[in-house]
Amino acid sequence: MHGLDLLKQHWNNDGNFLKINKDEIKHMLYRRSSTIIKWIFIISVIELSVGVLLGFFLPIDQEPTSSLESLLELIFGIAFKAIILFFIYNFFRNYRKITNTADTKTLLKTILKARRYVDYYIKFHIYTFVIYMTLRGLKHIITVFVDKSIGEGILVTFIVVIVTTPIIFIVLYLMKLYYQILYRRLINKLDKNYEELIRVEKKTAEVF
Repeated sequence: MHGLDLLKQHWNNDGNFLKINKDEIKHMLYRRSSTIIKWIFIISVIELSVGVLLGFFLPIDQEPTSSLESLLELIFGIAFKAIILFFIYNFFRNYRKITNTADTKTLLKTILKARRYVDYYIKFHIYTFVIYMTLRGLKHIITVFVDKSIGEGILVTFIVVIVTTPIIFIVLYLMKLYYQILYRRLINKLDKNYEELIRVEKKTAEVF
């Protein structure tokens, strides 16, 4: 980081230094962008691995009440993991592309694409959690209405809403805080690299 700042200082003060060190500054920005996306890839793999391990070792609260419910849970689990693997694949592909590219235009496009995938990844986790909790609540309410009286069903519905709503908001806040600490910080650094690369290209165009 200090080396890059030193180069940028000379860059602004010395036109000859600009001609000599343009490629070196770009190389540093390339390498830093590659490192950021590599960490995004690593963190996403760790998240998936932890999720799979928890699925194996944590006890299941209740068995599915029907073969249809069991099938739906299986489909949901497979679809969730498949989508996560899709994101991981794209994080890795963007990392490889940045590592191997020598073209600034391609790098800028890859940075924008990586940023977009991270945004989708975060939203996917948040929306999936909300949908999952909503479906679990509805399932419990429907079960009570089928097995119990209407009065008991209304009471259970009221309790479920009162109890689960604060829990959902608290968990959503913790999820956003987690993603803010990890992914948003990395994305902010990636955005700075993007802006630096644009400035490098503009300053080079002015000199040459």
